[in-house]
Amino acid sequence: MKYREVEVYAPTDLGAAGTKTIDINLTDIVSSLEIIWKFTVATGDALTAPISDCITKIELVDGSDVLFSLSGSEAQALAFYGTGIMPHNYITLKSGDECVCVIPIYFGYRLFDPEYAMDFTKFKNPQLKITWDEDAANSGVTTNSLSVRAWVFDEYQPRPRGFLMAKNIKSFTPSANTYEYTDLPLDYPYRLMLLRCKSDDLSPVSQLSEIKLSEEHDKRIPFDITPEELFQKIIAPMGRIEEYVRLGESSNAQTIYTAVTHLHDGVIDLAYADADTGASGTPSPTYSANKVSIAAKANCTYYKMVVTGYCPHFCLLVPFGNIMDDRDAYDVRKLKNLRLTLKGASSVGTNPEVSIILQQLRYY
Repeated sequence: MKYREVEVYAPTDLGAAGTKTIDINLTDIVSSLEIIWKFTVATGDALTAPISDCITKIELVDGSDVLFSLSGSEAQALAFYGTGIMPHNYITLKSGDECVCVIPIYFGYRLFDPEYAMDFTKFKNPQLKITWDEDAANSGVTTNSLSVRAWVFDEYQPRPRGFLMAKNIKSFTPSANTYEYTDLPLDYPYRLMLLRCKSDDLSPVSQLSEIKLSEEHDKRIPFDITPEELFQKIIAPMGRIEEYVRLGESSNAQTIYTAVTHLHDGVIDLAYADADTGASGTPSPTYSANKVSIAAKANCTYYKMVVTGYCPHFCLLVPFGNIMDDRDAYDVRKLKNLRLTLKGASSVGTNPEVSIILQQLRYY
């Protein structure tokens, strides 16, 4: 077979929190890594964050050379925007069930891309560092599992030109009606940029009022756009993402956190006891940022829910041309100055944070 799947790190309960360093000794060309995180729900009926938030940082390094550096939620959003496919999350609020989160790292434009893939033999001491907190998404968790898998080229061994490198280059606290200026790196061509506009109570489309990119001190302005325009032109046509949730199978209030952060919609599957005479009492969920709340309902059992919407993990996509064609990559190496200007909206929400994430083409 041309490809095979490899176990890089066997499923292991890592304990409460910390950073796991995994030496990478793969000699075959790697198309992708997959981090699989699981935990057993300890407190039923309520999550406290998306399950991907348990993975607070993923770093792929070669000594001081950082090849990849994102949180679990950022990496999931990047995987979606880069491929059009949302990574798998199994969300459950039932005590004793197992939540599952898959976090892919794609080194090419697609899985098994022969032109862009990771050749770890080009580096001296590649290591994968994963920082976790087992109860970041559910209080009282004591059982978890972390594993890492890889898709590698087997019978077919390509000679890739390079790989896709991704990093969170800056995070800051936005202020209402205030500009934030960032001089962007000019080392490698850009495939895409993500703006993660996070808060406790706002959609990412509402936190900023202006996104502007300028070359050579405004000599050229590739774009000057609002988040709403960006959503309408780029993000909405990609389609809604969908997350399946197993509810707590009780009549208690249910609290869910999903990847969806904009224009939520949801369908609840429930059953009424004979004592409840009317389906008119069916509760409606309320949405705030990435939080879904369902009120308690007597004589009712909540079974499952499907949540749909846009902007995974608060991320907005800023593409540079056709992101599936490396010939469209934005070659910033010829520039002397590239500045990103972001303006806070009239309200930036509660506990706001904006992060700038770049995915770049790095050549061997």
